Amino acid sequence: MEKVSDLTDLPTDVFLIVANFLDARDIVRCRSVSKRWHREFNDGPFLRDILVRDYSRARENKNSNEVPISWKNTFDKVVARYFALKSGTPWSSTKLKLHLPLKDPWANHTLIGNQYPIGRWSRYVAPGLTLPLRIRDLQEECHVPTDLEETEWTYDAGLLAYYDLDVHAYVLLDIESNTTSIVPFSVKDQVVRRLRLKHSLLIVEWAERCPYHKLNEDEDVHRHFATAYDVLPAPQTFPWLPRWNATFRNEWKLHYLGFPLTPWDRWLSTHSPTHYAAYIWQPNRSSWGEDQPIESLLIWDISQPSPYRPSQDPTGESHSSLGPSLIKKLSYLDLDGLTIRQRDAPSLRKIELDEGSVYFIEEGCDLERGMHVFYRPVSRRLHQYWERIVGIPIIGSGPRWEDRRDDDSAPRVECKSDKSPEFQPLPEPRRASCSRYNNIYPGFRNQSIRDDPADIEFDIVQHNIGCPEIWITSPSRGWITTLDMRDIHYEWKEVAGDERWLLIQSKQELRILHFDREVKQGRSQLVELGLPDD
Repeated sequence: MEKVSDLTDLPTDVFLIVANFLDARDIVRCRSVSKRWHREFNDGPFLRDILVRDYSRARENKNSNEVPISWKNTFDKVVARYFALKSGTPWSSTKLKLHLPLKDPWANHTLIGNQYPIGRWSRYVAPGLTLPLRIRDLQEECHVPTDLEETEWTYDAGLLAYYDLDVHAYVLLDIESNTTSIVPFSVKDQVVRRLRLKHSLLIVEWAERCPYHKLNEDEDVHRHFATAYDVLPAPQTFPWLPRWNATFRNEWKLHYLGFPLTPWDRWLSTHSPTHYAAYIWQPNRSSWGEDQPIESLLIWDISQPSPYRPSQDPTGESHSSLGPSLIKKLSYLDLDGLTIRQRDAPSLRKIELDEGSVYFIEEGCDLERGMHVFYRPVSRRLHQYWERIVGIPIIGSGPRWEDRRDDDSAPRVECKSDKSPEFQPLPEPRRASCSRYNNIYPGFRNQSIRDDPADIEFDIVQHNIGCPEIWITSPSRGWITTLDMRDIHYEWKEVAGDERWLLIQSKQELRILHFDREVKQGRSQLVELGLPDD
């Protein structure tokens, strides 16, 4: 039997059996042993098999059949990415300047900038219950809000929409290619309330800067609108040119009267490729002693493009039958009958929308306090929490799905129907999980971002006073780490991202934390990791 002096001299099938015991980082180290090892451990089909074995859910595996790729560069890129994720340390960060939001018109009527984010409800965790004893005697400065503030930007699937101070316009930034394209939305005489990008559809919710009419002695009403833009790939010519185009689809009026430009009038909204839903919550300004807030749910069909702009037609004389149409409007009485009326102590956190239903997602904890929280006596067993999801069909009045779960109970699902002739069963409803509070006592999750295809999750976790932690988790791989935030001044606003990068607002700038970038940029990133360069 001939003696084998080197691993690479083994027959191919035996070599592959031995290499199967090496993980991805070992493969990189083996390249520096010799030229022969370098050649064998850079073989494309071999690296492809290792990549599928160790990182089967990486996005490169899903895109490999669409475009030809270099398996060596792809392998190194994925290994470097997951090393950065698992260590909680991004490779680099990019800073984007954000303009200042509008000042509170109650304090100063001179508006600065062109954004006035929608206010949040006053809900927080009370001091002395889940917080350290040494700060029990402190008051407002110890309150930990359980609702994050609105951001002045939006992100989805590698695209970031924000206001660029250099070009004085809203732009779409393709983070991977670092190319931008301008959104044809004019900020002249307009105040942006919310941006949202998903399903390749950008929706801008905005108000006219000048008031439309007087509400009372102290408040003016501003007309509010929503404008939708289709985000479509641009024809590819040169790599430095924009890869996306934002094309106007349609526009509609958010509310027939409008809202005062204050933080007290709030609404939650969401959209699908074809529908838009808004839950509106306004304080009652009646002079007849009524104090319950005014609530409504509005659903539009926004699938039909239309050049008609209601913001340019105050009288409505040029209204076209094409374009967005209001297909459902529920008053506070309707919401009360569906058991989702929030009143003055809302537990609603967000609404979601699919092609068949609108989902109200409510969450609560007996330790929560604030102006908009119903005070419940704290039980002997602290930190009781619950979650409830109610599904309402877009078309028709029934059925209604409800899924509720408490911290100590199994999910309870019920389906109620009005038994009407047009009864049609809804698809499987969303499931309540109590993930906001579950398994992290004492503390709670203020936000969770799940990149399900890649099996990566980011959680904003608050245990006590101060800056929250951001956990990075891979459930199927069984590891969890904490993001290094030593040089980030977190601003209690929502974050966004996926396995490649994470976006965090820090004061008046946006930080893009890169877990993913090209390995070949001068000195290899793998060397910086303590792995040998090839």
